[in-house]
Amino acid sequence: MNGDEGFFDRLTDETESDEKYSYQEVLNNLSELNLDTSNMFSESVKDVTGLFRAMKDSGVSTCDSMCFFLGLYVKYIFSRLVDADRLDAACFESKRTYVPNEADWEALLERFQKNLSAFDSSSEIGAVRKRVSDLCREASGRRTGIYKLSVPTGGGKTLSSLNFALHHALKTGKRRIIYVIPFLSITAQTSKVFRDILDLDDDGDVLLEHYSSVGMDDESAVGRKLSEVERESEDEGERQRKLAAERWDSPIIVTTMVQFLETVMSAKGTKLRKFHNMTDSVIIFDEIQSLPTNTINLFNEVVSFLSSMLGCTILLCSATQPLLERTERKNLLLSDHPELIEVPEGDVAKLKRTNIVASVEQKTCDELASIVLERARENGNCLAIVNLKSEAENICRALRELDDRHEFEIVHLSTSMCGKHRMDKLNHVRALLDGESRSRVICVSTQLIEAGVDISFSCVVRAMAGLDSILQAAGRCNRNGESSEAKSVYVYPVKDETGLNNLKDIQTGKELTDQLVREYPNEDLLSKGMLEEYYGRFLARLQERPDAMDYALPGGESKTAYGLLSFNTRGRGEYRNRHDGGEYPYAFAQGFKTVNDGFHVIPNLTKDIVVRYGRASELLDRLADLDDLREKVRVLRLLQQYSVSLFDRDFDLLYQKRAFILVNKEFNIYALDSSYYDDVYGVLRESEMPVMMI
Repeated sequence: MNGDEGFFDRLTDETESDEKYSYQEVLNNLSELNLDTSNMFSESVKDVTGLFRAMKDSGVSTCDSMCFFLGLYVKYIFSRLVDADRLDAACFESKRTYVPNEADWEALLERFQKNLSAFDSSSEIGAVRKRVSDLCREASGRRTGIYKLSVPTGGGKTLSSLNFALHHALKTGKRRIIYVIPFLSITAQTSKVFRDILDLDDDGDVLLEHYSSVGMDDESAVGRKLSEVERESEDEGERQRKLAAERWDSPIIVTTMVQFLETVMSAKGTKLRKFHNMTDSVIIFDEIQSLPTNTINLFNEVVSFLSSMLGCTILLCSATQPLLERTERKNLLLSDHPELIEVPEGDVAKLKRTNIVASVEQKTCDELASIVLERARENGNCLAIVNLKSEAENICRALRELDDRHEFEIVHLSTSMCGKHRMDKLNHVRALLDGESRSRVICVSTQLIEAGVDISFSCVVRAMAGLDSILQAAGRCNRNGESSEAKSVYVYPVKDETGLNNLKDIQTGKELTDQLVREYPNEDLLSKGMLEEYYGRFLARLQERPDAMDYALPGGESKTAYGLLSFNTRGRGEYRNRHDGGEYPYAFAQGFKTVNDGFHVIPNLTKDIVVRYGRASELLDRLADLDDLREKVRVLRLLQQYSVSLFDRDFDLLYQKRAFILVNKEFNIYALDSSYYDDVYGVLRESEMPVMMI
């Protein structure tokens, strides 16, 4: 169904004109199958009655929420049908009997506890992390529901949440653990932690890593071609890995918020196929404060459905818990006493390794660069985090001029660099900081380093932003208690940040933090009370914008994904207008197709381009020479880490300068000229090729 104009025309025209959809055709087919339809109908009535009773008992109280749940139930049934049909066909084709991939929680727990005991808990921070983990284990006997895990940064949330999940899965008979991460940049880090603590091989079938890569998923031109090639070239092992990714039947799954949301918002069988396998799972959402604000009401309904209807336990993890339950719709069905644990005040104090020093005096990029250099000289190293890529580049260039004695290695990080480039730089900085000498280094980064990245500096300077972002930035300072004294995180508003006009959430966060600093100059910005005050104001500001948390779709005011997936007032009104005031007579009016077509966690406002970094040129040459389809797939996958996403305006600017060429017509791959890619800054708007004078 489509919730756009013509919704009910299509519904009525297609079902009336196409015989295969007609009611009589259905009756004829049922008759030929000799099914006891009367008994089936009676049982179905009981099922539907039970469904409505379960919704009521769970606290579903509004018409919109009830309709949203019914739509998700339709998707759940569809998911089961699609998976059963395709799995049966696959087994028939391969002449194999399907064997479920069942979890051995006892064996996994034994490995987890053995490896966890080897962690150093002699330090003060180590001892606190152990106590947090123990508290999570003790809470594992709680009933299925939706809980919050609120632990200060550096408190060991990742392993503590896994400790809870393993014990809870064993005690409550859960089928799998799904770990959802907000950023692709920290997925490999988290998967490695899990594999190490559980003694898992990279090629084993216990842990599945399933991520989305912008520009290379099944919806993109490259992705569609890639999928086509993969189907033609895959061997049995590749087929099994692809099947695992489509079905999510592994005991432990590490995925991204993009993959999770685009699965549950999809109307396509391939994506929805895995939905029913979320049943009876422990689903952990890491860094939940990073949930895109325009998806909050969608997310609340989905996790409430998963918990109350499909028996999932949901764990929302953050050092800076957003108040998702306080939206105007109040549609997050939290458990009674939703805080999974209470970290003792004494331990919270021990995890407080930083002080926030906030100023309301605006600084230019040049002035901020001077401050960063001064703080680096005082502390030996410094991390500067800013809101915009242009700011990161400008401050980095200014620092290189100011540091004329080359006291520091100056490193730049932003999404103007390809993923492999960023990872190499990040690992290099870690090596500099982790060495015995703790080398003198300054890192200037956008927010990509902020949440979940395991790195520790002696000092952080943060451009004014939302209080949650500032607290996450503080988590990159004195992270492991290297200094017994609290280190400082300096916050300054950057002057003339016109680039934030298109980044409403960051702009709003910056304004609200500025308000709090002015109104409460003597308050500790790290306190729980200040964070609640900030989130209360942030939600109030969001609710001033119509449908800010309902995911607006193209097509005019009040057309939202939430509206189309709930009661769909818009579509019902269209029906009424076209049928002389007659009311729409059916139970379901969800605009599944329209939402499927219009929903993108990361808006399709970018184009991907391969940059000349590392092995990229070698891989492009190999791709051009290859005939073997399987090898082409392998090379394409490797090339993903050498691509950069460019907004249309930047793509068009570089196109006008002939900065890139189409290097592969088969896969529509563009490659940037090497003179437009810098080892420090990544993609450049101007070529660094020297001008030749003749």
